[in-house]
Amino acid sequence: MSIIDPYREQLAQRWERESDPAVLYYDRLLRWKGTPTFRLGARPKQGAEGIHSAISAHFSICVFQQNPLFDVYCTVGASRSPIPHSTHTSRDPRGIRHEYLMHASNVYSEAVCEILLMIAEHPHIHNLEIGAGFVMPIGEPIVPNSALEYLYFTYPFLDDPHIYDPNPAGEIDHPQTYIQTLWILPISKAERQYLRTNGVEAFEAFLHEQHSQRYDSDLLRRSLI
Repeated sequence: MSIIDPYREQLAQRWERESDPAVLYYDRLLRWKGTPTFRLGARPKQGAEGIHSAISAHFSICVFQQNPLFDVYCTVGASRSPIPHSTHTSRDPRGIRHEYLMHASNVYSEAVCEILLMIAEHPHIHNLEIGAGFVMPIGEPIVPNSALEYLYFTYPFLDDPHIYDPNPAGEIDHPQTYIQTLWILPISKAERQYLRTNGVEAFEAFLHEQHSQRYDSDLLRRSLI
């Protein structure tokens, strides 16, 4: 007997009525990560009228508790609309849509959910194309007393065991839509400067070297530089 998932039913209806592809990503996420430990709704910041219209009305964040060091937070519904200008730059009439993934302790669950909603809305509010290699300034520490004030966007190397295969877990290539998962890494001002000075490729190599020794997802971690 199959178990009815009310959330998936809502997403499926949106796909049929409005071509909102959130259900495609949710199904992929279930195959990739399994059943979420829990799922969180998104709350707009105080003073905001509601979630941006470019985001799914059923936008949520699925949380996976898969190891004792950090939880994995994944958006569902950020991909309702193509990223601005991506139809032109990708030369693909479908454009490029994104969902977003972060690692953090559940102590910071509320802050992470606010950040992920902010990220999902950011390109549409500012009519800005974003993708791997993009850096987003937060304007303040990600959490109080943190040295991390920027968000670095990259591919989900740590989570996707098939990232170099023809069909990566974090990518959906559907006739009607293309969705790419981006991993969001909070970084420090010094790390941001290293990236600006040395370029994305060198920064990625630096991160890989650091993570191969010890991956620290703590939002209060010290700067690597």
